[in-house]
Amino acid sequence: MVDQPDTEFDVICIGGGLGGLAAAICATDHGLTVLVLERSAFVGGGAAYSGGLCWVPGLEESDPPDTLEAAEAYLGYVQGNRTYDPDLRRSTLQASRDAVRYFRDAGIPLEVVPGNPDVYFPNAPGSTASGRMLECAVDGHSLVEWRDRLLPSPHYRIGLRHGELFDGTRTPNEIAAMFTERQRDDLLTMGPGLAGAFVRAALVDREVTCLTQHRATQLVAQGTRITGVEALGPEGVATFTARLGVLISTGGYGWSPAASDLEGLPDFVEAGPPSISGDHLGLAESAGAGIVRGGGPQFSMGAHISPDDKHPGTDVPLCTQLFDVMGMPHNLVVNQSGRRFGDESYYVGINEALKRWDAVNKRWENFPCYLILDDQFRRSYRLGSLPAGATYPSHIARADDMRSLAEQINVDPPTLCATVERFNAHAERGEDLDFGRGALQFVRRRYGDLSHAPNANLGTVSEPPFYALPLRLLGTGMCTFGLQTDEAGRVLRRDGTRVAGLYATGNAAATTEFRGYVTGYANTRNIAMAYQAANAMSAESLQACGRQKGGNCDKP
Repeated sequence: MVDQPDTEFDVICIGGGLGGLAAAICATDHGLTVLVLERSAFVGGGAAYSGGLCWVPGLEESDPPDTLEAAEAYLGYVQGNRTYDPDLRRSTLQASRDAVRYFRDAGIPLEVVPGNPDVYFPNAPGSTASGRMLECAVDGHSLVEWRDRLLPSPHYRIGLRHGELFDGTRTPNEIAAMFTERQRDDLLTMGPGLAGAFVRAALVDREVTCLTQHRATQLVAQGTRITGVEALGPEGVATFTARLGVLISTGGYGWSPAASDLEGLPDFVEAGPPSISGDHLGLAESAGAGIVRGGGPQFSMGAHISPDDKHPGTDVPLCTQLFDVMGMPHNLVVNQSGRRFGDESYYVGINEALKRWDAVNKRWENFPCYLILDDQFRRSYRLGSLPAGATYPSHIARADDMRSLAEQINVDPPTLCATVERFNAHAERGEDLDFGRGALQFVRRRYGDLSHAPNANLGTVSEPPFYALPLRLLGTGMCTFGLQTDEAGRVLRRDGTRVAGLYATGNAAATTEFRGYVTGYANTRNIAMAYQAANAMSAESLQACGRQKGGNCDKP
């Protein structure tokens, strides 16, 4: 007979990704019992799909020594004059620093990426040359029975650390050999490294109870306090009680059919796992939670490259992110008029152009858009899952001259030809006079080909055959709307009062403290809010215990 799982816990975490696991670690260390409910068959969540970086201010490793005041200045520069909650920003930055210190002591091997400045504004006020970017690498074998249940990343090659890719001293052949060796040894890096470290600490080292394939369908309440969760699992609906609190860590709503309308974009397809479809909105709204605008949407550019590309464990077609493609030489991006509209190697810089509406012609100015490649690119570089030299699938348009390619994709031929001619003239000199492609050191070192001269990110598109790939607006999990929370992740109503017993973290919680994008900020914020929520629930437990026992409590 199979033992039935317990149904009463101190804390329930909805979501087996970074935030849920981080809260489980901290709550367990406080002596609390924890249940993690994960909708999918995998653990790791959206963080496992990510690049796995954390942006952490105020650590001793920064160069020069870092302060929270400098970090605030940097975030202020990045977001400009958009409104934000200053108190929440300060508390989030402090919690980020404190949480990373705590989780390092708890067995999470967060290491500084050496020589990696703030991305993407290394010369902005408050920036640092090194010390804020952190990553994890873990031995996959150390996850034991959870190794096969860690969500693999379809977007990143796993095995090399960011620091190894960033130093720029290795040839492509050396890097390829290192990938082969590390993958054979099952070294987890990037998103699986970060998520895997928290999986190991929570589910292996601390043996936290985690039920996969259990989708939370309803919050349970007694009066106005949230006291549990109903979840649909393989055996049907089960009810679980949370004595102290329920933490929602389900991610954003990128897979919701309404995502593009909510984001006000001409297109939207989520890069993250299909389980991220907005469960938090329905769950918390029924409890009276406030849903407010945060700092999104954050997106990049992606494409459906191969019909064989699917999200792990599903038949859902995968739209692949193109950071490692668009930063390489011998490609450019054009809109339906055949014109470039931004620095292809720097997606943050091109995003605003993708939101522009042409009021005269009543259409999106820069969407649809296309990635234009030549045979130099095909021979030299990977295109998503396709290795260098691969034959491209038939849905990628191909022609022996640029005019014919333009006709195939319904782009104005004379304009596209003129655009490519101008682009090639700049590329030969190694300087993009229109959009500054190749001017950012981080992009050159991380996404470019340093063996390509005179510019690691810039090369002519001149050798036939030529190719055109339709691009999609690819969500990164960081959506616009989310739950309103305080500094400890407590969910609030629109009037600012608490929904007792309910907490949220990560992309389920609106980023009202920062309305911009900094690489690694979302992962760190997720960890920090989970840490704060677990501490708050522990404090509530101690207060209740003190009231009941006259101040004597056996819990740590």
